[in-house]
Amino acid sequence: MTSRLTGALIAMAALLATGLSTGGRIYYLLFYTMLLLLLLSLASVLWVLFTAQIEMRGVKPRVERGEALMTIFTVRHASLLPVSSLRIRLNVPSAFSASQEISVSTPPFKTRTFRYMVRCPHRGSYEVGVTRLRAKDLFGLFSISKKSGLRLLRVDVYPKSYDVPFMELKAGDTGPELRSRATEDASSPSDVRKWQEGDVLKKVHWKLTMRRRELMVRTFEESSRPDTLIVPDLAEISALPDQALSIEDCVCEVCLSQARAQLEEGYPVRMPLLSARPGEVAGQFPQDFTMFAEALMRVKFDSPYPYEQVQLQMLRRSTRTGGCVLVTPRLTTRVADMALKIARSGVRVRLVWVTDSRNSQSLEMVERLKMENVEAHLTDPWEGAA
Repeated sequence: MTSRLTGALIAMAALLATGLSTGGRIYYLLFYTMLLLLLLSLASVLWVLFTAQIEMRGVKPRVERGEALMTIFTVRHASLLPVSSLRIRLNVPSAFSASQEISVSTPPFKTRTFRYMVRCPHRGSYEVGVTRLRAKDLFGLFSISKKSGLRLLRVDVYPKSYDVPFMELKAGDTGPELRSRATEDASSPSDVRKWQEGDVLKKVHWKLTMRRRELMVRTFEESSRPDTLIVPDLAEISALPDQALSIEDCVCEVCLSQARAQLEEGYPVRMPLLSARPGEVAGQFPQDFTMFAEALMRVKFDSPYPYEQVQLQMLRRSTRTGGCVLVTPRLTTRVADMALKIARSGVRVRLVWVTDSRNSQSLEMVERLKMENVEAHLTDPWEGAA
């Protein structure tokens, strides 16, 4: 019930009471005029709602964050009585309100087409479509809505990826603690050949050497390329809702971009997602990129584990890891120390700090990491959101 309808009912009640008490016909005439006005207003609204037909097209099932969907509406109704407006309520991807209303105007028995841009500001999976129709009469007395009857469409908003430098990893790299990463798999001998300058004695095939009376050495299959471990910080972010979503988007996009760079260079990638429901994504070909995008689109930032504890778990499983990418919106002293431990174990480390902070203490910590052979970078989430 609108405020205007309440006022009209009060006025009608006053006219009827005055007419009954005084017997003046003018009050009855005014009363019936207002009653007829109310009935026509109600009839116009109901007629539009029950004859309205609406279709929606142009909703793509998959978009990247920041893109806009060009939706197309066709609206038709058969009401001969005029109405003030016909409003369409939409379910849209939004950080604040999951619904928006647009107003359309169309004459009876004619189909009109409208275009509307639906923006997708944050990653995630959303239901998009028309949920309700609302009609309002010319005098603003009635505002009635009904369900549209249309099926909502699922739209997946994927994080964006952009060009980043890949981490060049060599199977023979040796870390500061001289942990050997052999380029050959000693458990998989493949052939023998004659001795060449630079060969080591432990590869000599002594039995075959004695038989042929010349030095023969074993050759081995080359081991697979070392993995790249990408570890996002999935702990809950303490910020305003829209700010937290922008930071989450930036963390996911940094991880996705680095995964794409490594996959395109032929390096296997593992991405543990230690949220409240932990999982892991792994791939070694560029075609596996979609799996990483899908996982980062759906992952929740609700991890019960502090990031330094996650880093400790990664340190324990770094036997075949050639490089480790750490992405966090919180760079604390403990996080920095764990990054240094991983680097000192022989793993190449790249740390990406998602922040717009530029205070001296934080910058000193970044410089300290760089001096210890950790690639430290700062990424502004607001620039990424723009």
